[in-house]
Amino acid sequence: MRADIKVWNPENPAQWNKTLAWTTVWLSTFSLTLGFCAWFLVPSLAPRLNEVGFQLDHRQLYWLVAMVGLSAGTLRIIWTFLPPILGTRILVTFSTALLLIPLFCWVYAVMNPGTPYWVLLLFSLFSGIGGGTFSGLMASTNYYFPKKQRGFALGVQGGLSDFGTGLVQFVTPLVIGFSAFAALGAPQVAHLADGKTVQYWLQNAAWIWIPFVVIITILSWLCLRSVPVTANIKKQWSIFGNKHTWFMTLFYYGTFATFAGLGAQLALLGTHEFAHIENAPNVVALAWLGPVIGALSRVGAGKVADSIRGGRVTTIMAVCNIIGLLGLWLYKPDSVMGCWIWLGFMFWVFFWTGVGNASTTEQMAVLFPPLQGGAVVGWTSAIGAYGPFTIGVLLAETNAATMFAVTTAIFIAILLINIYYYDRKDAPDLC
Repeated sequence: MRADIKVWNPENPAQWNKTLAWTTVWLSTFSLTLGFCAWFLVPSLAPRLNEVGFQLDHRQLYWLVAMVGLSAGTLRIIWTFLPPILGTRILVTFSTALLLIPLFCWVYAVMNPGTPYWVLLLFSLFSGIGGGTFSGLMASTNYYFPKKQRGFALGVQGGLSDFGTGLVQFVTPLVIGFSAFAALGAPQVAHLADGKTVQYWLQNAAWIWIPFVVIITILSWLCLRSVPVTANIKKQWSIFGNKHTWFMTLFYYGTFATFAGLGAQLALLGTHEFAHIENAPNVVALAWLGPVIGALSRVGAGKVADSIRGGRVTTIMAVCNIIGLLGLWLYKPDSVMGCWIWLGFMFWVFFWTGVGNASTTEQMAVLFPPLQGGAVVGWTSAIGAYGPFTIGVLLAETNAATMFAVTTAIFIAILLINIYYYDRKDAPDLC
């Protein structure tokens, strides 16, 4: 990597540029937000595909959404090691430009209901690009901030990028109902469950993001600068010999995989859970709320974790998630009010997984030096991104109760490990 700036040391105010650091955060965050919009484009479209002529059963729909998690997690493993090789400027520019691939693929797919299922699965894998770039862009942020500010910077970046998962699910119902991009594609005739017929422009859900992707790609190339970082793959690889890497992998898998997995599958899961209840809430219309709640709590929790220790926040988060997951596991709605209670448990879990995303990231920033810390953030975020896949597979091949039981067990393990190693009076690695 050829650095644009020759001398850079965030711990020395004379060798640190705060403006560049925050410019990097904001542009990479906008890129990540758009990436998450591309990543969760499939979950936002999946509940409507059968209405416009596709013929997919529940299992196929769960698998379709699950595939975005499979590719995102795998790509994150690769992106973890790219920051010191490519440099931030090239990495952000390249990662943003790649988002055009899944967006154009889904423009084509929704306008052709005869698209084979295997092609839809392939396009879902392409959508994982949007989630896959996260590890590299988050890891590079470690290079730009002093240790005492990394938790907040990563919380802002992670939280606002997570906002994309809810943003696309909020925007999709708004833009598919009008012909703003009519010149770019004909509408689809949708046959709703109540017998009504309406027109959708499902391709609008992808078109709406394409201009923003182009703009951020150009700005990233013009405004960002790479700082000197030695690409020491051996040193990065050494993280796998550190027990804290594996603990943090479990922690972040529990928090982010649950956040992303439930965020991706909520519209389908809620629709199936409420199918037998007359006048039940429209979960498809409400699905965006969960990811937005989690994204906002992540932003705020980063500052709290910097103040009172990430380990303490993680303990509180784990307890609260166990309570919410037990509610989802054991409570079965049988009335409209019951549906709202179920959604209340769900939004509670979204809030606390967002908190956990911030607190565990702060713990990583304290436990590891910058180069290794960046690799750990990238690696753990890669494993966490498998959430839509693992949760989707559990829903497709077992049932919701099993999925919630497995997730509850994961948070119990997080709670016990965190208290012992990071959050008790004589903890060996208090953080």
